[in-house]
Amino acid sequence: MKPIRLATLSVLLLAAFTARAESLVVNGSLNGGIANMDVPTGWTVLEGTPDTMDLTSNVGVSGWHSFSMAPTASPDGGTWVGIGINGSYVERFGQTLSGLNVGQTYTVSWQAANFGINNHDNSYLGSNAIGVMLDGASIGHGATLSLSSSWHTESLTFVATSASQMLSFRLANAEKAYLGIDGISVKLGGVAPAVPEPSTWALMAMGLVAAGTLRRRQG
Repeated sequence: MKPIRLATLSVLLLAAFTARAESLVVNGSLNGGIANMDVPTGWTVLEGTPDTMDLTSNVGVSGWHSFSMAPTASPDGGTWVGIGINGSYVERFGQTLSGLNVGQTYTVSWQAANFGINNHDNSYLGSNAIGVMLDGASIGHGATLSLSSSWHTESLTFVATSASQMLSFRLANAEKAYLGIDGISVKLGGVAPAVPEPSTWALMAMGLVAAGTLRRRQG
């Protein structure tokens, strides 16, 4: 194999794995300002009044309600979105995914926590799960979480049926609860791909080029 072909191969391999590692979600970290009844840039409120919050500001308003459990920072850091449910009242938010390949499997992953709301006469203390929807239809949900100070990493897979589809999140059952979500990503493949460190890629590319040079000299 000629050196130029080996070098080209290394570049193509790097591009392929990088593409698999990139999330299709805009602002999956849910970074934004504290907001009552609003979600960060890149996302849209679809039902009810989701909120953007941090460790000191529940339901987007500092001091208005207290957390039922002491909150901790999510693995993704920064702000997160809180979504509640109370019988027929549902909060849901989402965004349109673009560039999907029809028939291809994707993995959607997120961080979830149930700190609850402790407001005496109107507390949200129930157990619930983060439900995931695609074009308004449920594609599954994460684990049912009871009140806790911990974040949990969750994921599920779906097969794209269109080049653009609406991904959204709500709580999975009607039990009165209020959960936080953060670190949302959608990546190509049935499992989140393990991507080598940049130094590993550099060594691999150098090795391929060196091998090609050696073959040329031997030829």
